[in-house]
Amino acid sequence: MASNLKSARQAIEAELTHARQGAAYYSARVEALEAALEQLESVEAEGDTSSRATKRAANGAKQAEPRRGRKRRSASGGTPRGAAAGTARQQNSQKQRTARASRGTSSLPTTGGDFWLKLVSDEPRSAVDISNAAIEALGIRPDQKDEIQKLKQRVSPALAGLLSAQKIQDTGAGRERRFFKSESASA
Repeated sequence: MASNLKSARQAIEAELTHARQGAAYYSARVEALEAALEQLESVEAEGDTSSRATKRAANGAKQAEPRRGRKRRSASGGTPRGAAAGTARQQNSQKQRTARASRGTSSLPTTGGDFWLKLVSDEPRSAVDISNAAIEALGIRPDQKDEIQKLKQRVSPALAGLLSAQKIQDTGAGRERRFFKSESASA
C-alpha cells in the first residue's frame, strides 16, 4: 500500500513539474508574440493613420479592450495555493518586460512607408541592398550594431506593406527576390 502511495505521489509531482514547465513556456511565448504584435502595430502606425493604435489614441474616452487569459495576481500576496513557486518566475518576467521596454528607447528615427519608398528604385534591388541604403541614408556608423539590427528588422514589414499597397512590385523568391518601382505600381 505504501509503495502505491509513493508511486502516485511521484507521478503527481512529475505531472506538476511538467505543467509548470508548460506554463513557463507558454508565458514566454505569449510575451514574444505580444512583442511581435507591438512591432507590427508600430510599423502600421508609421505608415497607416488608420491603425488600431491610432484609433485607440483618438478614442481616448473609450474603455481599454479587455485582456484575455487569467487575471493578474494582486501585489498583496494573494496567491492561490501552490503558486509560491510562480512568484519568482513572475518577478523574472516583470524584469524582462522592464528591460525590453527600456531597450525600446532608441536613437533610431521613425522610418515610415515614404522613407522606404524613396529607397526603392526602378532597378530591381534586394532587401539587403535596400537595408544597406537605409543605413547609409540615416548615417548609421558600423559600430552602432543595435541600431543596424533594429533597422534591418524594419525592412521586411515595410517592404511587405509597400507591396500590399501596390506602391512597389517584386520579382523572384527567397534570396533572389528583388523589389522595384514601376509605372503601374506607382500609379
